[in-house]
Amino acid sequence: MSSTLVLLAALAWSGSQPRPMLPDDPLPKCGRGWRQFDRSMLAESTHSYDVLHYRLDFDLPMTNAGYTCHEQVLFVSEIPGLDTVSLHFNSLVCDSVKRDGVLQDFDTPLGWLDIRLDTPVPQGETVLVDIFFHRDSTVFNRGYYFGRPPQTRYAHAMTCGCPFETRYWFACWDLPHDKAELGCMINLTVPDTFSTCSNGVLDSVTSGAGSRTYWWRHLYGIATYLMTFSASRFASWDTFHVNPGNGDTIPVIHWMWPEDSASTRVGYQRLPDMFDYFTDPDVFGDYPFDKFGHVPGYYGFSWGGMEHQTLVMLHPSYIGGGRESTIAHELSHMWWGDMVTHVDHRDVWLNEGFATYAECMYMGHWRGRPFFSSYIVGKAQNAISQDRARRFAIYDPPEIYNYGTIYCKGAWVQHMLRWVVGDTAWEQPGAFFEGQRVYGDSFRYGTASTADYCRIMEQVTGMELDWFFDEWIYLAGYPKYFLNVDRQQIGDSFRVVTALAQSNGQGAPDFFQTPLPVRFNCLYVDTMVVINPQANPQVDTFMLFSCPESVTVDPDDWVLDSTYVSMTGVAEPGPGTSSRARLSAVGPNPSVGRVKFEMFGPPGVDARVDVFDRTGRLVAEVSGRFGSDGRAVLGWNQDRLVPGGIYFCRAVGSGQEPLKLVLAE
Repeated sequence: MSSTLVLLAALAWSGSQPRPMLPDDPLPKCGRGWRQFDRSMLAESTHSYDVLHYRLDFDLPMTNAGYTCHEQVLFVSEIPGLDTVSLHFNSLVCDSVKRDGVLQDFDTPLGWLDIRLDTPVPQGETVLVDIFFHRDSTVFNRGYYFGRPPQTRYAHAMTCGCPFETRYWFACWDLPHDKAELGCMINLTVPDTFSTCSNGVLDSVTSGAGSRTYWWRHLYGIATYLMTFSASRFASWDTFHVNPGNGDTIPVIHWMWPEDSASTRVGYQRLPDMFDYFTDPDVFGDYPFDKFGHVPGYYGFSWGGMEHQTLVMLHPSYIGGGRESTIAHELSHMWWGDMVTHVDHRDVWLNEGFATYAECMYMGHWRGRPFFSSYIVGKAQNAISQDRARRFAIYDPPEIYNYGTIYCKGAWVQHMLRWVVGDTAWEQPGAFFEGQRVYGDSFRYGTASTADYCRIMEQVTGMELDWFFDEWIYLAGYPKYFLNVDRQQIGDSFRVVTALAQSNGQGAPDFFQTPLPVRFNCLYVDTMVVINPQANPQVDTFMLFSCPESVTVDPDDWVLDSTYVSMTGVAEPGPGTSSRARLSAVGPNPSVGRVKFEMFGPPGVDARVDVFDRTGRLVAEVSGRFGSDGRAVLGWNQDRLVPGGIYFCRAVGSGQEPLKLVLAE
């Protein structure tokens, strides 16, 4: 730690008069004008000061929910003659404010602490203010949470401020665009039978009369919602990770209640492999902070996990194992959300979509490509289900942490961007991952917007990508394709004419331009083509050496879509089947034994379901007959006949989209 940083950390603060939220943007939310607009610059331009550092000295009695705190904020003025500093401040009591030991006037209008400086601060100069405040023991749990037996196993104090609740445990500018560039110090005095954990590393522990003070220091840029501490009768165990690039040794420390120590060793056993995967120089690169660890959330913790910087908080039920996807998700946030933070919550997908895709990638790395495919298809089902229930764009969502749109569709945006830039080789990272690393390096310890991300990916790939972000981020929905395939024999070859229409609904683009892979499944050699929609409908002609017997749209699951296929020309459905047959349900799904297909069609005619594997190979034909009510239930005992994996089921003679079936290993 340099002497300059020691001095700044010992000081610590910034404040100003900024109360306005970001103004409504007059520019359109899509198109190149929007893409080139820098939201980071807008956020800073509407803020009259820049926080540099927070220092918080808490005295926690651990017998009730009250505490006292001496806070210091170091900040630099962004305007000439800054004379008022306004900080978010809720449900707390300010006792006094000082500057250089001199009392300052202040007011506490609802939700704010307004500090009137005795001497205005010139633009570009720093100022340090001391704030003395306390929390009454009767205040409801919000931001700061306290419980004690019998409500909890042990007395437990903790903070969780996401997204706007850090203001309930200290005075701060509680929006993500103003990170404290020099980090924070959180020093915690507790009775000597308790221990604590917080952001960063523990400098020392000092003892008093029946008390201990834990001195926590973190010297990296941090948003207020990522600051945290916990205090209880914790046990802990530790290990380390060595960054492959810079060789730094990163301490990894886990806190838990003593009786959970053994179970956490099971629950966290894959963490070293996650570190190795994400810190690979071809994936995300070196871990960006000075520590990593876990701590259980409070008794009413409503999240699965929360990515507090260097100290992930997990739901208590998650620490004993079986939650590898959540642990990978939260670890990846150290890069995407913590190292690089969304400039405001309109761009929240830059945190949650990134981390959800990282979660998918790790689960596939661990358990293989087939598992990855089924896992990310599950995310697609969540995204489509959410869209059908309530449609809105990823950008500026009405619900910040909406799982279907922000997490799952956000992950698919990453997946589709990887497809668009041509980085499709399994476990061989290419241009997409290079773009992630350049994005990380460009905004390291700062904030970024969707426009920033688009710009970086264009620079890395040399491609125009504004159209992609327009249709997937600033507009809503997903493509609903209707693909008609007409086949005609021309001599020894076959001419295949495809007509790809889209009916995407309100709020979505008239047509999505995202390239769509299509495989023609032929008797001897399959043919893969890519349709590039530039109109609606899009008509393309392909010449093949053999007649396609069926078509598989997006066989490797690169595009978030729904598709309906019809085929005309040669190889029409055989007699006895109905072009109006419909496969309505496949179950159980996933299946480990007998599968039932429920169909509807004209009474008294033959019913048949064909089952294909992921390569388009026909593996089963399941036949029956529609009853007098037009219903048929066909049974397929697939046990020991085909290996586990993903299969596609299609009613013969139907133009509907195949249904996916997962057979367990």
